[in-house]
Amino acid sequence: MNNEVILQNRLIVKPDVIEEGLTLIERETRLKNGKKCDILFKDKENRKLYVEVKETINNKSIEQLSGYQKIVNCKDSRFMLVANNCVNDKYKDKLREQKLEFKVINKDDIVIRLEKVLNVIKGDAEFRSREGVFKALKEQGKIAIEIYNYVAIKLHSIETPIICNISDGIMFHPVNTNNKFLSITTKRDRLLFHFPNGNRDGIYSQFKGRIPELYYSRSGDKNQIDIKLSNIKCLENVKPLIDKAFISIF
Repeated sequence: MNNEVILQNRLIVKPDVIEEGLTLIERETRLKNGKKCDILFKDKENRKLYVEVKETINNKSIEQLSGYQKIVNCKDSRFMLVANNCVNDKYKDKLREQKLEFKVINKDDIVIRLEKVLNVIKGDAEFRSREGVFKALKEQGKIAIEIYNYVAIKLHSIETPIICNISDGIMFHPVNTNNKFLSITTKRDRLLFHFPNGNRDGIYSQFKGRIPELYYSRSGDKNQIDIKLSNIKCLENVKPLIDKAFISIF
């Protein structure tokens, strides 16, 4: 299990565990030279707070954050490492010397109660809202809305909270897991079922008879099954496979 991803998710849902007054701007915020920082917040004084999440803090992670500080080059911006485990004193001293902030926040100490699906923008996202995705899908937007509402109403719950990451589409990612289980993408207008825990081929064989329009790319993601949105005649046809992908992620 990747504790860093789960900790990221929980901090996004509940940023007040870092400090009060934070507002989420985006995750995976893009810097120059293709670099990406895990989460970007705005603090109560309207300063940008760049947060990099690590399992443990070491020289490499300090150098990484220091590099971000140099790239951004803004004296009003803040830079923070958040670690899942305790920080060695020698690293604390090094962080202070470089005017970098740090906090230790164990993911298991963050209690999440998310009543509704949370929509989260990813850095350099083509779309800044789910409505933008639906509009771009044109005539396929109707079935995309039905799929979104099914996940938001039937699969999301207090026990299984879900984040929707928005970029060139909508990616459904349970807060307490490492991976997404479903994506609506504007790239060739598809619905993607993700099975990162394996057995994609077995699941494909199980559902191909019921949903003949399913396919997968032998050169693409080995854990993914695709269907064109235009081939989904009604939501009921794909509900069983959506449910299967959701259950399989845990």
